[in-house]
Amino acid sequence: MLIEDLRARFGEWLPDLPFNENPGLVEAKNCLPVDDYYADFPELAPSGATLAATALGAFAAVDSSGDPEIYAGTADQLYERVSGAWTARSAVTLGAAAYWRFAQFDDKVFATDYNDDVRYKTIGAAADFATLTAPKARQIGVINRFLVLGDIDQGAGAIPYGTQWSSINTPTDFPTPGTSTARARQAGQQLLQAEHGAVTAIAGGQFWGLVFQKRAITRYTYVGGDIVFQIDNFERSRGCWCPQSHVQVGNVSYFFAHDGVYATDGQLVKPLGDSKVDRWLTNRLNQGGLDNVTAGVDWANKCIYWLFPTIGDTPDTILVYSLARNRFAWAEETAQLLFSSFSEATDVDSLGTQSVDSIGLSVDSPVWQGGVPTIMGISTAGQLGVFTGESKDATFETGESDQHPFGRIFIRGARPLVTGSPSAITVAISTRDTQDNASRAFSSDTARTARTGVCDFRQQGRFIAARMSVVGGFDRAMGLGFDAEEGDGI
Repeated sequence: MLIEDLRARFGEWLPDLPFNENPGLVEAKNCLPVDDYYADFPELAPSGATLAATALGAFAAVDSSGDPEIYAGTADQLYERVSGAWTARSAVTLGAAAYWRFAQFDDKVFATDYNDDVRYKTIGAAADFATLTAPKARQIGVINRFLVLGDIDQGAGAIPYGTQWSSINTPTDFPTPGTSTARARQAGQQLLQAEHGAVTAIAGGQFWGLVFQKRAITRYTYVGGDIVFQIDNFERSRGCWCPQSHVQVGNVSYFFAHDGVYATDGQLVKPLGDSKVDRWLTNRLNQGGLDNVTAGVDWANKCIYWLFPTIGDTPDTILVYSLARNRFAWAEETAQLLFSSFSEATDVDSLGTQSVDSIGLSVDSPVWQGGVPTIMGISTAGQLGVFTGESKDATFETGESDQHPFGRIFIRGARPLVTGSPSAITVAISTRDTQDNASRAFSSDTARTARTGVCDFRQQGRFIAARMSVVGGFDRAMGLGFDAEEGDGI
């Protein structure tokens, strides 16, 4: 008897759940979780000038005219991106395991690396970074009208759990905390609880901001006067475990804690990856490379990308999170780092041998003007890039289910529910009669028949799972439809 409308819709990727009766996917590789389907994942496409050394941080600022300015730091130099080239702006000396952190305050960009002095320059000006007379700091951010430093060294020794902020409206002025000058200018400092670990990130805001430690989160609310900030430690169990994993979207901060992926709005801390991807992440993230985790926002697809290392220090994997759908996927990508940025202006002359039609953008696209919020990366070769390259080969694997209780199912064919023009689609089927052990055996990958668009099979069993592979670009991958009937036996 025909089993009608037997389909495997691609739900959430839930690798932390067992594959038996998993309500979603056990694999969603090299794809983007968009709406209620998955889209293809383009490779990072680097081009142009190469940095002279490994990038240890990057940042995009906006000048007073709204034009983007991109900066990057290595172990011995701060650079500014000028007309497609990396222009040296300040010689520095970083120690081992160092990284750069940046912040924008009005028309100035600030850079800190802890092992050297805090540096700053006017955005867009053809000038080197100047040295800021302030404590050395590993973290930096802007709360209200103050430049805030975290994990500081005031010259008398490191205070990993310490914060210090500038005079109000004057980010280049750091008077000695506690002095009459500091009080008059509302400059000050706050030492947090040492047992919560070092300050790892600072999230800005107009009225309040957040200071993350490794195992705590504290809200700084501006009240003015001698107090300046009201300090509320509202989370004491977890914080930002990987300093550069912190991403801020509006008033919400997203970050890696020691046990998974979380978000906070300054009031509550919400788990995002619990029973979804937390165990998958912690089992893969190289605990010796936590400082090499970087992140950025793909505004076009409303997704956050976290780039992290699995083996060694070189990041090689991206965890993707959909802000709109609260869903995850992942991709293979090796790069030095990722960061939220703005597109650079492009003209037809810069396309080389490419045509306008070949890159898939209309002539009135805002991308040509530059300044469009996007995500960028710096490749292993040190080139700046965006995710517009060739589509990666995607893999989807369903959980195993018994869709004909107490009976067997005979699968004659599987129709991929995929739109677009991929170069190849194959499907493999796993069938078995018992779930006594964890092993599953998939059939050979089977291509679609040209006439019907169906992958033909002759397999039966009580428990069914499917794996679909898509080569080349596609628009939507939604699931699989099956041509099935009752199998032999009971």
